Amino acid sequence: MFRGYRFEHPRDETVVEVGGWSYLWAGLFGAFYLWRHGFGRLFPKAFAINLGYLLFFVGVWAVTSWVVPLRIQAAILLAMIPTLIIAQGATMLRMLKGAYRHRGWMVRQG
Repeated sequence: MFRGYRFEHPRDETVVEVGGWSYLWAGLFGAFYLWRHGFGRLFPKAFAINLGYLLFFVGVWAVTSWVVPLRIQAAILLAMIPTLIIAQGATMLRMLKGAYRHRGWMVRQG
C-alpha cells in the first residue's frame, strides 16, 4: 500500500523520488506537501480536500458525542486519526502523481 514513486523528466533526466514516508508527510501537511513539490496551482483543490477530511472527522465527533458513551467515542476517534492521515496521504500522492504525469514526466513504481 505504501509504494513509492519515481518521477523522471523525459528531457533533462531530473529524478524526484517519493517513498513510503511521503504518505505520512502528505497526510499531515496535505496541500502544503503539494505546494512544496511545486504544484501551487493544485493548492486550492487540495486544501478543499483537506477541509473535507477535517469536516468528516468533526462530523463523526459530533455524532458520536450524542450517540455513544465517552470511552467508545474516544476509541473511535483515536482509531480514525491514523486512518484519516493515511487516506489523506494517499489522496495527496495520487494528486501529485497525476500532476507530474500532466507535466509529461514518467512515473515509475519506486
